[in-house]
Amino acid sequence: MVLTKSKKGSYIMEAAVVMPLIIFAVITVVLIIMFFYSQMTERSKMHMVLRQKAGIMTNHTATFNDVSSDGEFYSDRGAIGGTVYGKKYLIMEHRGLLRKKGSFTVEGSCYGTDGTRYVRYCNLIKGVKGHDQ
Repeated sequence: MVLTKSKKGSYIMEAAVVMPLIIFAVITVVLIIMFFYSQMTERSKMHMVLRQKAGIMTNHTATFNDVSSDGEFYSDRGAIGGTVYGKKYLIMEHRGLLRKKGSFTVEGSCYGTDGTRYVRYCNLIKGVKGHDQ
């Protein structure tokens, strides 16, 4: 029996091991890019919803586009306006080759001011006796 150093089939074996790993790595990169894209779109939605809710709070702002988000929103009213806060948790659904699932919190706030109340408030303060300006 003669042993030859034939490498027949070694390239096929290498391709059978390496190619699936390369494919999984490319899929993982695509999933990461999709997760970053969803973060950006949720930030944009959150910003538009916060501005819309702050405008509704002042009763002087009309919004023409109806944007919705399934985040948590709460507001604080003040004398001349109010602040709207929002928060949404994003979790990477598919992780590919990663060990942990990615998670991200989108947070934001927006302050709405009622302009006419603000001017009236400033005029009231100016009219108070003993107030020097």
